Amino acid sequence: MNASEQDLERIIVELLGLEDGELASDRPLGELGIDSLTAAELSAAIEDRFGLIVALERFLGEETLADIRRDVGGERTTVQS
Repeated sequence: MNASEQDLERIIVELLGLEDGELASDRPLGELGIDSLTAAELSAAIEDRFGLIVALERFLGEETLADIRRDVGGERTTVQS
């Protein structure tokens, strides 16, 4: 895992109040109890840190940490489903 992927995981873990290692990369983020406010905070944090725009709907559905990591690692400027 590169530094960008680690930063992404850290952002999600901190905003969700999880412990390190508690966030499974293959579990849909929508199953973690993310609400629309948290999704907006995640989207804004990722945009601030990586310059990527991630549609907040991605955090509320079937997207996994691995899916988001793949996009961050590819450094795409707009990340939507």
